[in-house]
Formats: sequence, C-alpha cells, structure tokens
Amino acid sequence: MTHLKERLQTVKVAEAQESHGLQAFGLRWEPGLGPDYLTLDDALIRGLLEVTEVSDGGSVPTLKVSNKDDRLIFLMAGEQLAGGKQNRVLNASILVPARGELPIPVSCVERGRWAYRSSSFGSSGSSSHSKLRKMMHSHATESYRSMGAPSSRQGEVWQEVDRKLTETCSASPTGQLEQAYADTRVTMDEIVNGLSVPEGASGVVFAYGGGIVGFDLFDRPETLRKLWSKLVRAYAVDAYYERKPGATPVSRVQVEEWLAGTPAAKEEVFKSPGVGDDVRLEAPTLIGAGLLAEGTPVHVEVFAGGPAA
Repeated sequence: MTHLKERLQTVKVAEAQESHGLQAFGLRWEPGLGPDYLTLDDALIRGLLEVTEVSDGGSVPTLKVSNKDDRLIFLMAGEQLAGGKQNRVLNASILVPARGELPIPVSCVERGRWAYRSSSFGSSGSSSHSKLRKMMHSHATESYRSMGAPSSRQGEVWQEVDRKLTETCSASPTGQLEQAYADTRVTMDEIVNGLSVPEGASGVVFAYGGGIVGFDLFDRPETLRKLWSKLVRAYAVDAYYERKPGATPVSRVQVEEWLAGTPAAKEEVFKSPGVGDDVRLEAPTLIGAGLLAEGTPVHVEVFAGGPAA
C-alpha cells in the first residue's frame, strides 16, 4: 500500500484567497474515491444518525452513535456535538459503520453543565478552533501509543476553552465553547463570506499572521464543500484575534515547500475506533493524521510545527 506521506506529495496547491487576514489555499489531488459516506450534518438532518450519552448516567469521554443507514457516516475530528449532559467535540475523525452502533471518544467543551438539555445530540454547526484541534490531535496521538485509543487530557482542553472564552470576551454560565462562536458570529460571517470554496479542490491550507497554520484534505471535493463553513470559522476565530498588521502574506511557494516536508514524517498506524485505520504523521515541521478506509484517505488533518511546537 502506498504510504500516506507519499500520497501527499501528489497534492497541487492553488493561489491564495484572503479575507480579513485569513488566507486559504485550495488543494487538489486524486487519491481515488473511498467508500460512500454521509457527513455528520447530513446524517443528523435526515434522521439517519442518533448520538446519545452512553447511559443515563453518562460518561464525559464517550458518546454512543447509532447509524441507521446503509452507508458509512463520517465524523470529522473537532466537530462539535451539542446537547446531552454537556457539549462535546470529537477527538479524532471516525467512520461509523453502516447499520452499526459505536462508542466514540470525545472531549467536553462545557464543563459547567452535567445535566440533560436534551436526550440526544445535534450539530452545533461548528468545529473546535484550530489551536484546540492541534492540542487534541497531540493528545490523541499520545493516547493511541499508550492505550490504543484517541483520548484527550480533559483538564488541558478545559483550560484552552477558558482561554478562548476570555480572548473573545465571552461570558458563559456553563463555560461552553459555543459561546465564543455565538459572540463573534457577525465578524466570523464577514470572514467566511469573503472566501469561497476553491473550485475542484478537495482540501485547503489555512494561514494567518504570516505563517502556515494547517490543512484539511478529503477524498472528494463534495466533502470539502459540505464542511467548508465549519473549517473556515474554526481557523477564522483564531486568525481574527492573532492579526499581525504588516505581516508578509504566505505565498503558494511557501506552502509547497512546507508540504515537501511530508516525506520526512514518521508514520504510525493505529486501528480507528470506527471503520479503517488512523495513520499518525510526525515530522520536524508538522504533525498530522489520516483516516484511511479501503486503502483510501478519507480525511487528512495536518498542523504546522513539530511535536513540541
């Protein structure tokens, strides 16, 4: 099987778009179509996915998902689920098997509530901001190595949620991360509306403040279109507060040079909690993960900076 890091060498980078300091570079590749799947929001809207606490008593690091469809359901790392006894975010990208039920590893992003708001979870329409996603990615990789499952360090997650709420001047009685998105919606809408899904692209590299931050890459353009708004907001809510007036924009050549560092990455393969394998990448200039099913990368997330960054 071709290694994930070798496949990433086939990625083509488009010129950047820019909105309020956030740059977005479209990524194209042809990894071959993986299995058919629905995204989280599509499945929830159609009533084909049920997400609940694992029991009446609940468990902070685990939720239960039930797929009622004949297709797989793709859950992206960082996507937020609202409801239940407290809001959670996904620790890693997962494919829920067709007509299957699965416990999934999550982290709490609302530490001041442990009481039912609803019996099941819905989509908040948001994803963890980029700094939290990178932190949780590192936690998950360490946990895969030590325990074989992608867990997070919950205390550090709460600290980062608190930092983001403070940064956005958001006050939430239950300490919910979603308040930061609600309070910045007008500004974030302006940034999102200033960018459009790159034509034919299956992924996008984000940069701000003169530096590359990371990218998300899927096996097909359709998935990027569906998750576009979530991804842009997740990077925009960091970019807006870390603006560096006068910073030199990142160039397409710089992105290409950064991606050229992937052959140096160490690959570690772990069994995903759902369908397929979770391939973890670690290099001096980046860390990342790829969810592979039927030999095809369904989702790749990569963050700039090495393991200690």
